[in-house]
Amino acid sequence: MKQYFRMIKDPRFRLVYNEHRPFGTGPAPKRIRLNREGFSMVAGVKKKTMVYPGMLLAEHPSLEKGDLHSPIYGMITEVNARSVFVDAVDPSQAEPGVFPDLPAPVDLLKSGQEGEELVHTVKKMGVNTRSLGCRTKTLIVNALNPEPGVRWAEPMLTESADEIRTGLELQRRMHRAEEIMLAVPTGCSARFAGIKTVEVDPTYPNSVNELLIKEVTGEEAPPDVAAVGLHNVWSLGRTGTTGLPLMETVITIGTATEWANYIVKNGSLVGELLEFTNISLKSGDTILRGGPLCGESLDRLDRSITKGAYGFFVVNAGEVPPIEGDSPCINCGACIQICPTRIDPRMLSRYAEFGKYNMSRKENFRLCIDCGLCGYVCIARRPVLQYIRLAVKRLEEEERLARLTPVEPVGKG
Repeated sequence: MKQYFRMIKDPRFRLVYNEHRPFGTGPAPKRIRLNREGFSMVAGVKKKTMVYPGMLLAEHPSLEKGDLHSPIYGMITEVNARSVFVDAVDPSQAEPGVFPDLPAPVDLLKSGQEGEELVHTVKKMGVNTRSLGCRTKTLIVNALNPEPGVRWAEPMLTESADEIRTGLELQRRMHRAEEIMLAVPTGCSARFAGIKTVEVDPTYPNSVNELLIKEVTGEEAPPDVAAVGLHNVWSLGRTGTTGLPLMETVITIGTATEWANYIVKNGSLVGELLEFTNISLKSGDTILRGGPLCGESLDRLDRSITKGAYGFFVVNAGEVPPIEGDSPCINCGACIQICPTRIDPRMLSRYAEFGKYNMSRKENFRLCIDCGLCGYVCIARRPVLQYIRLAVKRLEEEERLARLTPVEPVGKG
């Protein structure tokens, strides 16, 4: 555990920053790429369809997944199994009648909707309701930055107070919890009427929901307590204040030395964001969607910012030793010592590496909280977190197929 305590004292793992910069507005996209996996396209929406901001493009069968809307004026240029591509069009240059008048905003606060009716409405408006928690006694809103390097939480509590206030009120009306609490970094002065505020030590990995709950309650995995991220509350509040479908997200864009917070359109291409922020790539640089510890490495500049993404970072060549996918584990035990949930990332990564996913069950793979510390401390530079994510995905797919496969009745002799 000595290594763990040394690491959490590292100032790079502090989750609060003294410099508050206003949220900038991201670029007007020339092209967007929207994720449509699991969605069904709306009838008549296809290649060459002209679209406008807020237009419904695709629906998801689950009540927990927000429907898909266009964030820009444009024309659909490609639809495949994974994505919808839209090229921007200047509406002032379009033929009359090509784009209809934008729909009137929906005042969710005055609608009188509550409970599941409200949940269904915000799902139709593009909000991922799964991220807003399930029915529980106590719901904790996690107002810490999710990872080191991500810097929008503190300014969000002040600059976007209207969105947060509206999001909290809509969250209350969903009746998903008897009590809503707000967990803020120690020393934060932000307060919201009717919401109990608790201060938490802003050291990573305390911003991971499971660990935040323990910090607030003093208990490990207490019953009837859940947590949701401030980013998700902002998304709900954004829809509530604008009255429009969710078409934007807040992200920190940065490198090791430069950063800024932006409100960007869903589906914005990372190549356009790099150009907009004047970040140039060099040979060996890595681009990450998400945060520096848990983010997803992208291989192309036409990848996009997905709904709910909270960061986009460039790791310059030489800053961090590269991860080697074929590097063997050396049994140093660093990942075991650092793991907050006391599982064995070493063995979980080995099982996934060799396709022995079922062996992960005996190592309690479900206890992984996806914090990324195992890969950070790995001396052999193995993709430990990515291996564990692979095992989790394969086992969840296996369980889903098992639920869908009918059981043959046992014949009588």
